[in-house]
Amino acid sequence: MTGHSLHMLRSIFPRWRNSSTSLYRTVVNDAASLQLKPSRGRKPKAMATTSTPGATEITVPKDILEHFQTTDGMDASVLKHFPPSILRKSSLNTERFYVANRATAERIADVITQDLPPDRLLVEVNPGPGMLTEQILKRKVNNLRLYETESAFEPRLRSSLKLPKDALQIGDFNGLWRLSYLDGLDNGRRVLKLLGDIPQRKWPDEVGFRLFSVIGTVKFLRYLINSITHQSEFYLLGRYEMYLVMSPLLYAQIAATKDGGYKLYRGSTIVFQVYFEHELLGKVPRKHFLPWCTAGGTKKVRTLHQKLIEDGTEEWCLVKIVPRRNLHEHLLPDNFGLFASFITQHYISRRNRIIPSLEHWIPHCGARLILNANYTRRTSKKAASSIANVLPSLLSKSMPLSSNDYPANMNIYTEFGELTPTQALTLFNEFINWSEFHQSPFMQAVESQKLKQRLLRTLDEEDPVSEEPNELMKKRSDA
Repeated sequence: MTGHSLHMLRSIFPRWRNSSTSLYRTVVNDAASLQLKPSRGRKPKAMATTSTPGATEITVPKDILEHFQTTDGMDASVLKHFPPSILRKSSLNTERFYVANRATAERIADVITQDLPPDRLLVEVNPGPGMLTEQILKRKVNNLRLYETESAFEPRLRSSLKLPKDALQIGDFNGLWRLSYLDGLDNGRRVLKLLGDIPQRKWPDEVGFRLFSVIGTVKFLRYLINSITHQSEFYLLGRYEMYLVMSPLLYAQIAATKDGGYKLYRGSTIVFQVYFEHELLGKVPRKHFLPWCTAGGTKKVRTLHQKLIEDGTEEWCLVKIVPRRNLHEHLLPDNFGLFASFITQHYISRRNRIIPSLEHWIPHCGARLILNANYTRRTSKKAASSIANVLPSLLSKSMPLSSNDYPANMNIYTEFGELTPTQALTLFNEFINWSEFHQSPFMQAVESQKLKQRLLRTLDEEDPVSEEPNELMKKRSDA
């Protein structure tokens, strides 16, 4: 390199280095001098505070406070007994609701304590500040059990109400489905611990206990169905009475008829109506329960499904649910799992045709159905008139269980969606009594699914709680 070139490089690099440093300092100084612009996020929701002498202020959404202050029959003083987390509006998927109106509490107490035997246990789920509990105690109910999810209510329940000893337990009763899933992963005892104080009875015996709860999702009802299907946990307690408050949409999903459409009348609806009796007792104002849910969209109501969502903003349904006492007479306990798999497989689409679907498992079995006089008889006028008296989309009271209810006019085009729950049960009993059933691919598919579920649980199981579970847990694991 020549001396002239070296001189040029030495003269360039210092200037580049100084320029870079100067630029860096300029950027830092400019950034430091900038002022942050106010955020364009959503404006905070209007909130109000309510307080009483000697009590701390509680933040309440403005519309809730205004409704409780201005609406006849509402009392804003009850809001001070709720923690802020409950007063805030929740999503539609919440599983905790609390009675917040004294008149509604009295009405519900009258219903759930009517004809209650003195020795029968009454279970209240999520009593909250104890409005309903207070009314129950006024009706001389001594055999009472409370399950509260929110621990913030515990001091008030214990101090203001004269509860029987050990009547209150902190636990997520409506979340039994979640606890059951976790127990399956680690061989835990969460469900057993929560249900340990509830007496057990055999299925044909009298009802063991009565329960009241407000549910917001179908998950709790699915847990009840699964407990019967697998003969575990809740099933081992025997039969029970449940008085549940739920939205019209949720009620429609368990009480729909075959005319209700695919979104309402599905496989889970059929299994539920076979397992349980249900009865609509009345309706209660939705805004008498906290928390309130966020409002839906502004779409026009074009379907029954959307209409039921809109109806749920005003009134909810009070429903009585009892497992069928004669269930074992029409469906053997050993066949519970097969029945649930049969319905699940074939109601993936309501438009699945019965005969082609069954011939997938047992070839050429369709001729047996077509040649069976029970399936090819004509519909009588008497039967048509009795069906016409049923509501087009909902049943206000469940129909009697039967395993001899054959669908009329069966042909290769008949779809599963045309069957009533009792007709689906009748078809299932016929299917499993065919000689080829136990060697059919259907049995292999069911066993394969069971093996896959056990394998997944074994792989996820890392730290079992106990190596020697008690007899009840053994029964549940075997089931």
